[in-house]
Amino acid sequence: MSLDDLVVSTEKIDTVYVTKLQGNLNNFTAEKCIKSVINSLKHGSVILDLEELNMVTTQGIIAFKTLSEEAFLHKHKIILVNLPLSVRQAFLMAGVRNLFPIANNEEAAFKMASRPSR
Repeated sequence: MSLDDLVVSTEKIDTVYVTKLQGNLNNFTAEKCIKSVINSLKHGSVILDLEELNMVTTQGIIAFKTLSEEAFLHKHKIILVNLPLSVRQAFLMAGVRNLFPIANNEEAAFKMASRPSR
């Protein structure tokens, strides 16, 4: 997989959209990620499975911040699950904390996503 590859796959389970990101989130792929997640946010909460996300650059961090703002505007949640160490480190280096709830596993993510937003 090259640096400009990102596979975004979304599956609707009940009222929650599960989006898996595979590859790299950078200036080449950020817009693709944002468009896909916003499309799901229009209809419900989103669980972002990042298990196969290899790399997040500064532009990827900006994409996550954009998604946080969009989730607020659409009154739905984005819950992160399966964060690789490289993604956690990218968030720490960028000073990003508490942008999204992070679930320990898929079951916890579904419980969080199913709760009404305040």
